[in-house]
Order: sequence, then structure tokens, then C-alpha cells
Amino acid sequence: MSSTLAPDILSPCNPITCSSVSSTLTKLNLNPPSTPSDLSDYTSLLAGIWEIWDKVDKMDDYVPEVDEERFPRNEVFRPSKAENEWGAWAWKVTVGGEAAGGGGGLLKGKTVCLKDNIALKGVPCLLGTDVIQDWIPNTDATVVTRILEAGGVIKGKGVCENLSLWGVSCSAATGPISNIYAPGYSAGGSSSGTAVLVGRGQVDLGVGGDQGGSIRIPAAQNGIVGMKATTGLVPYTGIASLEPILDHTGPMTKTVLDNALLLQAIAGADGIDDRSQAGCPFPGDVPDYPTLTKQGVEGLRIGIISESLNRPLHDPRVSELVLKAAEAFKDLGAEAVEEVSVPFHKDAPDIWAVIGRLSATNTLLGKGSGRRGLCLNDLTDKMMPLKRGSVEEKMFCSGLNTLINGAWGWEHLPPSLMGKATNLVRKLRDSYYAALDKYDVLITPTLPMLASKLPDPDASIRDLMRNAAGVSMNTSAFNLTGMPALSMPIGFLPSLLDENVKLPVGMQIVGKFYSEPTIYRVAYAWEQANDWKEFC
Repeated sequence: MSSTLAPDILSPCNPITCSSVSSTLTKLNLNPPSTPSDLSDYTSLLAGIWEIWDKVDKMDDYVPEVDEERFPRNEVFRPSKAENEWGAWAWKVTVGGEAAGGGGGLLKGKTVCLKDNIALKGVPCLLGTDVIQDWIPNTDATVVTRILEAGGVIKGKGVCENLSLWGVSCSAATGPISNIYAPGYSAGGSSSGTAVLVGRGQVDLGVGGDQGGSIRIPAAQNGIVGMKATTGLVPYTGIASLEPILDHTGPMTKTVLDNALLLQAIAGADGIDDRSQAGCPFPGDVPDYPTLTKQGVEGLRIGIISESLNRPLHDPRVSELVLKAAEAFKDLGAEAVEEVSVPFHKDAPDIWAVIGRLSATNTLLGKGSGRRGLCLNDLTDKMMPLKRGSVEEKMFCSGLNTLINGAWGWEHLPPSLMGKATNLVRKLRDSYYAALDKYDVLITPTLPMLASKLPDPDASIRDLMRNAAGVSMNTSAFNLTGMPALSMPIGFLPSLLDENVKLPVGMQIVGKFYSEPTIYRVAYAWEQANDWKEFC
């Protein structure tokens, strides 16, 4: 690393003085330089590097270009309450289709909605929060470009729970969203709007985001199919990040076959997102997922993770229904369907709580670093600095709690804790892989319980936390490990609060990296053999 000597003439706005060095060393709990000469030299070096930093800061940003002539953003508007009956639309727009020259391709004519943390140039992005209200992205996410190139028609953005930090559909600044089968019950989160729009047939397909279960939870609670693919298989480029280890995006659809189709259209490394790891195909080499989906399950071995069946706060009826649904694979030709123990599964949420709090805090504070990819600097400039009063009043308790937890943790916890949690992620994946050496896929309940009733508008923070407790107990592990995991509906159960309210149950199917074809085979075979709405 070369030295950064200060130029002979400093910029008039250069803020560096000797006190800059002394105060910085004090904050680091280090002693000031031992001599005035050393202090002067360090001050000069800091002033020199500031000149370079300032020069780079004044350079134009570099983001992917968007072909707005081919794909203009038409009819951009915030729908009124009358036009947004279920409160699931954040913004509406029409982009793509035959008129744009994108009429051919895998998604020809299919309508699509995006979770409202996905950048769509020229269309405001709410992120479910009032902390910022005027972010209009300056580029398109990779998934947007691929949907349009494949002939899809983007119809708008589905409401996102507040900063993607909540698993119950009550945190978005635009208001709560109800489960499509039970008014007043949670539609899940954080991809709540997308799940409801797909489930109600407002669009053919949806793209969600998932850091702890945010595709699979709302998919399970609204009776649709949601896939969190292998980490990096679908580029996260141009999507607001929570934490790079945890970040995933993927398809949300009514059927398994549609899910496979959308994944084929949006999958493949884009050369920007470094979440794509060894083995990730480029777009031209992405498997034909829809064709592979139809191969059946004959000869496959299916393991049910024992520890997933008795999670804290679980509803035994949910576990029983998942076991019954899994047993149905025997009649479809599976070689084995049996329980398998993965003891470390029980500890996964605790590991998530280290990474999901400490690293997400850095992201929320604009301090995320160390990755190769597209940084959404226009979003960071809107968020930073956090404004006293605005954050406390407008940020949902999950976001403020994350900041409190993470800021305290970085100051007081052992500096190796984040590294230890990162290493334990590998142990967690190895534990699942040991089971997957014996089985082709693993199964769990997506959620250990049914959708909760939406909390009262004036619920306390403690009541809100209780209302959301346990929803990611079986899902967050696979954000940590990056393994593909799909939720599919397998039946209804009556709410414990009201036996007349019937709520969907989801089954989660998990595999090794890039085993999406096998997961789809298992899910499709079950879907074709059973009417999930009648299965009991």
C-alpha cells in the first residue's frame, strides 16, 4: 500500500487537524503519538488520504444502464385504496410485453410483481418504511432485466414489510395486509404483498426476497409456492440488502411448474453479484427446470428432520400434517420416507441472531463492506445519516431493535463472535449435508405453527414480538447455509383461536447446493397427486 502524503496545497474544505488524529486514537482506546513531530506526520497523512477520498466521492457513480426506450415505465402511480382492495400494491406500473419488443421468451405475456425492495428505475421504492419516502432507484435489478428480456410484463411492486425485518404482515408503513384465506390473520412477511397478489391472481408470477424465510413464510401462509434458491443462483444485484450471507431472492407462484419456469428465466450468474459461488451456471447454462420437474420421485429417498417437528411454540397438528403429506411420497414411488436427526438444526436461529443483528446493523448504518457487487448508493444517501426523531417515530420496532442490538453488540461483545458465527454456518451446512448423503431431500414444516392473528394497532413492542415469535424457526437455517429450500401448500388446519377459520400449512423441501431440479421433482409429484386444499 503506497503512502498518501498531503499535497502542498490542501483543499479549502479539508477538515483534518491534529485533533482529528488525537480524538480518533482516543476512540480506539490508543495513546496519542509520543512526540509533536509524530502527531504532525500522522495529521499530514490523514489529510492526504482525505484528499483522495474526496476526489473519489466527487466521481460519478457507476450503475448498470437501463434501456428505457425499449422498456419504458408506463402508468407509474400509487394506487388509491379503492384500487388496492387488499393493500398489497406498493406502486403500480406497466413495463415490458410485446409492445416493448420483449414478447417472446419463457415468460411471454405473463404478468409479474416485484417485492418492493427490488430496484426498478423510475419507480419509487418504499421498503415498507416511512424513514425514507423518496427513493426512486437509478437502475434496474438483474432480475428485472431478465424478466423483461424473457417477455414478462412487470405490473408493479408488492408491499414489503418494514425494511424486510418482520415475518408478520403488520409492519409496513402502508398498513397491515390480511391472509388471503382469513381476514385479520397474518399473510406472513416480509414478502407479504407479493404473496397476496400472486395468491389472489392479481399477477401470474412474483419475485420475493428472503433473509430468514421472507419468501417461504408468506408462501406457506397464503397457500402458494415459494423458492429460496441456492445462494447466488438468482443474482441479488439491484436489491436492497439486509446482510450478504442471508440475502436471497426468488420466485413466488401458484404452482410448482410456474415456479420452475420463473426460476429458469431469472437464474444464472450476472458477473456482478459475488454471492454466486462455485458451480453457479451462467444464464445460457441454466437447467431446463420445468422439464426436469416432471421426472417423478421413483427411487428417491426423503428424510424428515426430526428436530423440525417439535420447535418451540409449535402446533403439533402442523407437524402431524407434514408427516402425513410426506408419507404420501411412498405411494408415488419414493424408496424411503423416514425421520432423520440433525441436532444442530435447533441452534440455527441462534447463529442467525448473531449475523442477522450484527451485520444487518452495519448495513442499516451504511457500513456494509468487503463485497464485490452493485452498491445501491442512492439508497444509502437517502438513509444516512439516520435522523434523530424520525427513526424513533417512523421505524418499526424490528428495525430499531436491530440497531440497538447490533450497535451494543459491536461495542461490547467479543470481537471474534461474528467470525465464530460465520464459521459455525459451515458446521451447520455440513450437518445437513451429512443427512443429505443418505437422502435426496430433507423435509420440515415451513412454519411450526399456523398464521397468527394480526396484532392490535396499539399493541406494545412486547406484544408485537410475541405475535411474531417462532415464525422463522425452520426457515432461517437455510439462509445461513445458502441451501435451496422451497415451501409448498399441503392442506388447511383450523385456527386455534377460531375453528371456523381455516389456514394453509406449508411443507419445506431442502437440498444441497444446485439441487433445485430434485426439489422441484419432489414438490411437483406431490402437487400432481394431491389437491392440497382437500388434503387432510
